[in-house]
Amino acid sequence: MLRRDFLKYSAAGAGLLLAGPRVAFAAPGVLDIFFNSDTNVIDFWTQVVKPGFEAANPGVTLNLVPGGGGSGINTLADRAYAAFQAKKDPQVDMLEAAAPFYPAGSLAAGLWVDFAKAGLANYEKVNPVVVQSPALLPYRGSQVVLMYNAEKVKDVPTTFAGLVAWIKANPNQFAYSRPDLGDSGACFIERALQEVTGQKPELFLPENYTEDYAKPMFEKLWPLLKDIQPALFNGGEYTSGNTASIQLLASGAVTMTVAWSDMALQAMSQGVVPDTTAVAQLQDLAFTGGFSGIIVPSVAANKDMALKLADYLISPEVQNHVVTDLGGFPGIKWEFMSKELQEKFAKVAPKSIPIFPSNWEPSLFEAWYRNVASDIKR
Repeated sequence: MLRRDFLKYSAAGAGLLLAGPRVAFAAPGVLDIFFNSDTNVIDFWTQVVKPGFEAANPGVTLNLVPGGGGSGINTLADRAYAAFQAKKDPQVDMLEAAAPFYPAGSLAAGLWVDFAKAGLANYEKVNPVVVQSPALLPYRGSQVVLMYNAEKVKDVPTTFAGLVAWIKANPNQFAYSRPDLGDSGACFIERALQEVTGQKPELFLPENYTEDYAKPMFEKLWPLLKDIQPALFNGGEYTSGNTASIQLLASGAVTMTVAWSDMALQAMSQGVVPDTTAVAQLQDLAFTGGFSGIIVPSVAANKDMALKLADYLISPEVQNHVVTDLGGFPGIKWEFMSKELQEKFAKVAPKSIPIFPSNWEPSLFEAWYRNVASDIKR
């Protein structure tokens, strides 16, 4: 699950949440696919996936249905599990941006298709780094990356220590956002926290946060952030969010910042930043992020066609569009992407996907204001 608001409800989605997911009735040749993502993702399916797949499979129609958010998707998963136990049609052929870990026991019982054993022609192309479970097929992702002007930055840092050194050697040329106003800024200080605690993401789990446990680690963070503060943009200013950071780069006010990969790639593809803009990922321990995927009930009425669609989703043809049209990371290895995209974006290929638990953030952000930016009025 992505930390960032990938699953934010649109106005239409919010309405559907109140009403619950629309019930689809299975019809011959119609695949019922329910979405847990925002309308931009459904638009992508409508404009790219649906016409491409239907053209290659005459007589098949993709029925794209907003799933009503997390509770709506859970209701559909409950229904699928009940149908599985009763050996009936769940009237769900695919769930998008859902995980196979719900309902409890369903994964072990065999409710969800194991894609590693499903015979997908493209499965070997999937990047193993982004696979959480063989029952979850990742097809798009986003991650915080370094975004910089390659004309001015010849040796982009590949480690967090290298990034700190670059910031101090290039005063006023780096900016990050206030952590509570932009997730890219939050990820920056969280990566800094992982750095001062030995690059061990496993120290930060949803279930282990307590004030007494966290405080000693937070105390290690403040000296690092205070040390680089004078070298930040304008002598120590922080931007008001993700977009503001990219705007600073676009205007030439800074030459490097941190940004979400989808926002960075879209800004680059839309030409709102200089042609010399590039992105890169730290290679020692990457900034946080995550991937969304699809799951298929093993008792789906149209399971075979759903698996054919799953295979199409991870084809290089669709994955190239995930990057260029959706601004996402591909779910497959970069070596299978177009040569043009490989050359342009290969530096963001993740070797690991650290996740920082959101329940740690309120106290971390509050402490950041007290210890690093005490002069800022919230």
